[in-house]
Amino acid sequence: MRNRKDIYRAVEDWTSGSLIVGGLGLMLFGVVMRYFFGKPLYFGDELSLYMVIWGALLGTVVALRDNAHIRVDILYRYLPERWKHRMNAFASAVGIVFSLFLLVYGIKGIFLDQHSVYRLKLSSLGMGIELWKVYLILPIIGLMFLVRFVQRFVRSVRGLPETEADEGAEAEWKP
Repeated sequence: MRNRKDIYRAVEDWTSGSLIVGGLGLMLFGVVMRYFFGKPLYFGDELSLYMVIWGALLGTVVALRDNAHIRVDILYRYLPERWKHRMNAFASAVGIVFSLFLLVYGIKGIFLDQHSVYRLKLSSLGMGIELWKVYLILPIIGLMFLVRFVQRFVRSVRGLPETEADEGAEAEWKP
């Protein structure tokens, strides 16, 4: 079981990082080609934009996994441990609802709706990519968020720290 978790974590990390670095590298290459060689890449801007957006969205899942997202916790710090777990469970439940919204309405908006991008056969202007392929990130992110929020919900109901990363951090700080 541990091996599957490690593989899933590595896929999240490498995919998000590769997309962002690749997208930024493609932007740089496009600038060099345009300004130094006078030969702009017709696909560079559009593809790099999609890559950076996909990478950033996948990076939000990684931030959720590692509890590295920004939050205001001035009140949270002073709550008793029991109330912290209740707040974490509530926040995770809200996250589950949001994830299901992204998953269900992402699929509906891309494929099932009467005016969906798939049924209308819409494509991008620059490269001619079918837009359903670009928008597919929404249900994918919804599913990935759902996995992480369910994990967080189960951990908070059991009285465990929010993430496995927090478990290791608490062990380091205890005397």
